[in-house]
Amino acid sequence: MQITEELAYPIISKLKTIVHYNINIMNASGVIVASTDPSRMNQVHEGALYVLEQKSPLIISEQESGRYHGSKEGINLPIEFLGEMIGVVGVTGSPQELEQFVKIVKVTVEVMLQQVHFHNQLQHQKTLMDNWLLDLVHPHYFDEQKNESFAHHYLHLETNEKVQIMLVQFDDLSAHSSPSLPLSMVKEELMRRIMLQLPKVHFQSFVTESSCVLGISSSICPTKGESIQLANRLQRHLQEKHFSVKTAVGNIYSGVNGYRKSYMEAHNSLELQESFPQFPDYIHIQDWGIMDLIKQVPIEIRKDFMNRYDDRTFHLSTTLRETLQRLFDCQLNMKETASSLHIHRNTLLYRLESIEELTGLNPRQFDDAILLRFLLIIQEMSM
Repeated sequence: MQITEELAYPIISKLKTIVHYNINIMNASGVIVASTDPSRMNQVHEGALYVLEQKSPLIISEQESGRYHGSKEGINLPIEFLGEMIGVVGVTGSPQELEQFVKIVKVTVEVMLQQVHFHNQLQHQKTLMDNWLLDLVHPHYFDEQKNESFAHHYLHLETNEKVQIMLVQFDDLSAHSSPSLPLSMVKEELMRRIMLQLPKVHFQSFVTESSCVLGISSSICPTKGESIQLANRLQRHLQEKHFSVKTAVGNIYSGVNGYRKSYMEAHNSLELQESFPQFPDYIHIQDWGIMDLIKQVPIEIRKDFMNRYDDRTFHLSTTLRETLQRLFDCQLNMKETASSLHIHRNTLLYRLESIEELTGLNPRQFDDAILLRFLLIIQEMSM
């Protein structure tokens, strides 16, 4: 670790508010890189050079102050980090008055440097994780071998572990930010809250300004039901903190290619939530059934399929569309459908006959019902 002006200046700034002595921080070359006396910046401190060479403290009396160029009366102590001498801290003043005080300053400087170092390490690790996940979820380009190698060598991730992706989508995070609380800090606080709620996360990062990827170990949620419970619990917690949020979960896979596949499933699930708002805001990809299958069909093919039926389903009234949907929800059971709609069976029959007249498809026949179901889903996806 090297002591630079960028590292030392914040430390001096904090000490200056509570200490009335002049304090200097010198790097491994004996140059003053931070000082409560700006006029001494960038000067070579020969007293510091002595400390670095002899690896021992140096007390400079008033009579000896001219002996060391760039030095004044005071005490100079080595700054140590992980057993290595990386610089010197000096306090100007009478050595008799400073004996205990300068030791406190030394420890304070070392602790603050350690905090900065470990914070920088965490930020570096976070940047590596962010970049890796951005590559993993890129919509077009993906190099499996490169991504796998990066995970092992830089992140020390065991990619043979089975993981499912939980994708958390926030609505307008910028509304929670302010000049004193930038968006980056809002996201950091959100990530902290999320990590407190989840028992074991294999990896995590924001991949856009509003969406967060979480790799959940399958050992925590081995079933779809348990995954949904976890997503629901996390969503409720975030909503209690006044965040509008949706969550979606992909299937369980191993390997970076599997993680990418799980992410794509979760991403598709969020897109389906936009088309079908009647579904819960927390949902597993398996819950979409044929809707997910239809979504994988290219838009042009969907349009061609719709055109075969002359867009007749677009002419259905809201009542008829609701009746069709309820019929499908009740598995084509006429009695249950009429009961759930609170109408007489004859009224239901009349509506179904109207649908057949408008579309040319009889919803009481299985094959036609499947076609109508597909047409309704495609239509809703197009809205």
